[in-house]
Amino acid sequence: MHFESRLWFLTKGFRWQLLLCFFVGLLSVSIGIARLAALGWLIGKIFEGIAFHELILPFFLIAGLMCARGFLEYYRNIIAHTTASKIQQTLRSILFDKVMSLGPGYITHQRSGELALTLVDGIDQLETYFGRYLPQVLISAITPLIIFCVVVFIDFPVALTLLVAAVVALIGPSLWHQLDSRKSLERSKAYGAFAAEFLDSIQGLSTLKSFGQSESKARLLSDKAKELFRTTMWVLATNSLARGITDTAIALGAAAALIIGSSRVISGNMELNALLIILLLGVEIFRPMRELRSVLHQGMVGRSAAVGVYRIFDAKPEVTEGSNWPKEEIQDSSIHFRDVEFEYPGKREKVHNKLSFEVNQGERVGIVGPSGCGKSTIVRLIERFHEVSDGSIRIGDIDIRQ
Repeated sequence: MHFESRLWFLTKGFRWQLLLCFFVGLLSVSIGIARLAALGWLIGKIFEGIAFHELILPFFLIAGLMCARGFLEYYRNIIAHTTASKIQQTLRSILFDKVMSLGPGYITHQRSGELALTLVDGIDQLETYFGRYLPQVLISAITPLIIFCVVVFIDFPVALTLLVAAVVALIGPSLWHQLDSRKSLERSKAYGAFAAEFLDSIQGLSTLKSFGQSESKARLLSDKAKELFRTTMWVLATNSLARGITDTAIALGAAAALIIGSSRVISGNMELNALLIILLLGVEIFRPMRELRSVLHQGMVGRSAAVGVYRIFDAKPEVTEGSNWPKEEIQDSSIHFRDVEFEYPGKREKVHNKLSFEVNQGERVGIVGPSGCGKSTIVRLIERFHEVSDGSIRIGDIDIRQ
């Protein structure tokens, strides 16, 4: 199963709503069991030739159970979407505070497209994970046990057959997705790379046109798009195979239960009414697996989207807040660079090496030099977007690290 403990931590404060969604789903399953059991009993009575007027009350009872089941399913979806949206809102707030605490130094080293993709699309992909996938996993795990406990009192061999088939239908696709989770991560990376490249191209369209780089950028975008297409098709193919595993397990389980049940009816070890009830309950025992099958892919996508979220959570700020800022107003606003050394994180080449100069209060100084020599970096260091590797920068007599 695609369960992420770190994502589960984000549900703090909303877990009772997720549990409510689970219990409503479980109640819906229970009503479904009662409906199908009553329907199997009714069909059996029809075969026995029961009078029509005796069928009216069971008919209305089954109709009432169907209406109740539909209402509960609607209510469960409402709870799921509401809870997921609240969790998304909380997650966006946490990520915003985290990005703010990381400061401009972190953002300047991130591709704007990739960062925007994580903060917007990545969190959107988690809606199905929180709202439908997590509750459905619990329902799919509990439902076969509930129906087994009901059917075992009718016939143990058939009940055991249905339980084994349900377990295979539940675990088989998950095991396959575990083996193929690397492809999902590749698709997530390809999606992020294409989105980042595309956004950068749109933002710098005039620059690309001015320097005649439109065609080369178009070729790069084409390569990124082909990689995204390739990884997406692979993920869709594996998702289809997972659906095939579920459908095969369900079909073989139902066929095996029918064969075993029919043979026991023929041998006189089971009544026809009991077989009809069991076979109809078999529809309910496999129903949660079919629903889980439809959201299993979203669970895998949600886990892949969480990688970008984790990357932000795990990032460390380059600059820590000073604690000794003077309470009185600064009188001397002169700037002093003393033996400043600095290189950008992840880079070996130093931008500044033993840089020293002074700008007195009221003085205007121009800094000139070729592109990339560190002019803008001086401003960023004064604004403390980054921390100097060695040396100090002072405003008057105060080190800016204070």
